[in-house]
Amino acid sequence: MTRSNRTTIAAVLVFLFSLISLIRGFLDFVNQGPILQNADRWFIVLGFMLFTILLVSSYGIWKNQRWGMIAAIAILTLNALAVLPQILEGGTLADQVPRLIDVGVWLVATVLLLWPNRNAVPRETESSAQ
Repeated sequence: MTRSNRTTIAAVLVFLFSLISLIRGFLDFVNQGPILQNADRWFIVLGFMLFTILLVSSYGIWKNQRWGMIAAIAILTLNALAVLPQILEGGTLADQVPRLIDVGVWLVATVLLLWPNRNAVPRETESSAQ
């Protein structure tokens, strides 16, 4: 099993992003930080679940598994869609930087995962294997 440089970079990026998001969410939960001021409990639990799944999907990306790539793209897209309206409504620079990083990670990881690999060996189908 060979892994392209793009896949390796995407796996590390998704792993670091999900780990930092989990730590940031946990610290805000303990300190009742600004992220949790208007959040419902189910929203907090959903966030922890999604970022935990994203952490597991980074392992799938590392192992070149299709499920890892699909899960990562889906969760990063949901995160970007949740953050985008907050970016558009404005705010201070300190509020906008983490949101812009969220959208930037989504964009970079999605491009890296969807970019075609020229050196990939085509998968054998049942008809060609016989």
